[in-house]
Amino acid sequence: MTVEHKLAAQIVGIREDGQPFDPPGELGFHCPVCQYLLFDGEEYDDRLSWSEYNGFLRCSICDSDYPTALCMPTLDRAIKIYLLCVKAAIERSKQMGREEPQTGDGQEPGFY
Repeated sequence: MTVEHKLAAQIVGIREDGQPFDPPGELGFHCPVCQYLLFDGEEYDDRLSWSEYNGFLRCSICDSDYPTALCMPTLDRAIKIYLLCVKAAIERSKQMGREEPQTGDGQEPGFY
């Protein structure tokens, strides 16, 4: 498990509620790295799926997990999604009796 995956698991947690009904492509999410059309005719591109991490999506082509806010082409919607993910992570942290998310290695989360 990479440092990014460890941080994602510890900060946002593992998705426990199952997968949302609608696939990410149908909701307007787009891989931030791949260049492709969201729709091919009448069908949406299904390369994105819901990641095992809360607030993340997984691209089957890149074989990577991305925060959902990075997968939104509309900036206003991306900001809203980012804030909702941060809010949910803070609420989960409080429910677990912690004031702030920890990385598990004694360091605060940050940029590495």
